[in-house]
Amino acid sequence: MTTQTYTLSKLQMFDECPQKYKLCYIDKVHIIENINNSASQKGNNLHNLINYYLKGMDVSRLISALTPQEKLLWHNFITSDVKNYKFVSSEYSFNLKLDEYWLTGRIDALFEYGGDYIILDWKTGENFLPENVKFQTSFYLLCMYEILKSKNLIKKPEELSLNYMDLTSDSIVKIKFDEDSYMQYKNLILTIINKINEGKNFFCNKTSKCKLCKYYRACPYL
Repeated sequence: MTTQTYTLSKLQMFDECPQKYKLCYIDKVHIIENINNSASQKGNNLHNLINYYLKGMDVSRLISALTPQEKLLWHNFITSDVKNYKFVSSEYSFNLKLDEYWLTGRIDALFEYGGDYIILDWKTGENFLPENVKFQTSFYLLCMYEILKSKNLIKKPEELSLNYMDLTSDSIVKIKFDEDSYMQYKNLILTIINKINEGKNFFCNKTSKCKLCKYYRACPYL
């Protein structure tokens, strides 16, 4: 039996709506979306620029090519508290075995400060809300804790945290981590994986957001 690999997007989609997961990953329904390319490009530009900057590369040409709005986001980054942290890695890809399952993902950056580690995630979109990334929070903290602990870099969850840097509003949302959160996040992720593997109840979480779902017209529940 082939061991499946689970990504943040897969697990998050099932948590959001099992039927949406089924249509996407099992039925493989292909939907053509109207994507806001300008917003997506802005996010890519900033993520790439920050990544190159943190790795010590010359980014002067990239900065000069930014739009006025992108330059504002860059200014908010470059004047932030990040300069006080010790850089560890950026665009860090990971593979983690949790029980018999593999989890894979990538974080924007990892820093060290005062002996503790901080995951940094850049947000460039409008109206960022921490409650909209709760699953991302649990996935990143759980995975990076297991990885850092396996390398003997940390011993307890309290030595790791996650900061969402909202470059649009020039603010930082700090998420702390502890033993209770660790157990909660681990149980959440394993429960979702087990439900996926059962392959039974791919119900639809009917909400007011259903009409905004790209699978709205393909959903048999609506």
